Amino acid sequence: MREVWIPSPHYSTSRGPYNKIVLHTTEGAMKIRDLGAWFQNPGAQCSSHHGADNYERGVFGAYVYENYSAWTQGNANGYCLSLEMCAYASWTRSTWLNDKAVLLDNAAEWVRYCVDKYGIPWTVLNDYQAQDPNVRGICEHVNFGSWGSGHHDCGTGFPMDVVIDKAKSGGGGTAPATGGILMTAATTFDGNDREWSACVWTDGKINFLAPGAQAWAACDPTQNPNSVRSGADIAYSPGNDTLVITYVNSSGDVCTYRRPASGGSNWSWSSKKGDAK
Repeated sequence: MREVWIPSPHYSTSRGPYNKIVLHTTEGAMKIRDLGAWFQNPGAQCSSHHGADNYERGVFGAYVYENYSAWTQGNANGYCLSLEMCAYASWTRSTWLNDKAVLLDNAAEWVRYCVDKYGIPWTVLNDYQAQDPNVRGICEHVNFGSWGSGHHDCGTGFPMDVVIDKAKSGGGGTAPATGGILMTAATTFDGNDREWSACVWTDGKINFLAPGAQAWAACDPTQNPNSVRSGADIAYSPGNDTLVITYVNSSGDVCTYRRPASGGSNWSWSSKKGDAK
């Protein structure tokens, strides 16, 4: 699962337990980057943890950290992990099965990711179960009724049975490998207008690209592989000429790497202990 980090300002830092995996349809945006641009709109007042489309297999928009509540299912937000599929609830089952294979595989991969990561059962919830905050399982936005803002997605034609079967059998198959970046992140400019970038590499470590460099390098070669849950963001503080890379590790802690933009070459690491469990 590879993420394109497009942070949305619309979220709540508090949340309840990870009880529900919820599928949605966008009813508009057809690509994860367009969806991310909408979620960044100050007037949108909505968001999702992830997004998936029918164009990029195995690539997901990442808009809100999983340890926060995304704004997409009303009163249920604090209990849910949400995926916005770039789709319409009006699509028929035939359209989904014949024309949206990539999107279905992406949805299945995301469901499997959530099940494996948070131990959520494979139970497909009915309306009554979905509207009980304490019941754990998988559902669609429509199952929440008025408690979840009264939406009707993913529609009567959505093949939830196919998604679940694909997820159980391995998460939609193997996505094609592309490049060396596991999750794209961010770019910033220092006081001399030099460009710095940060990302999560395929080994699950934080990498950076210094001004003028021809290759990415690990901030800390001793960092444990696959230790990053989400990120990474990079920012420059002109007051102390410091670069700061921020990410969430696999334990749910907010972590940083810091170094001077000019002078020195080592990144110092610290954990903010923002445990998400």
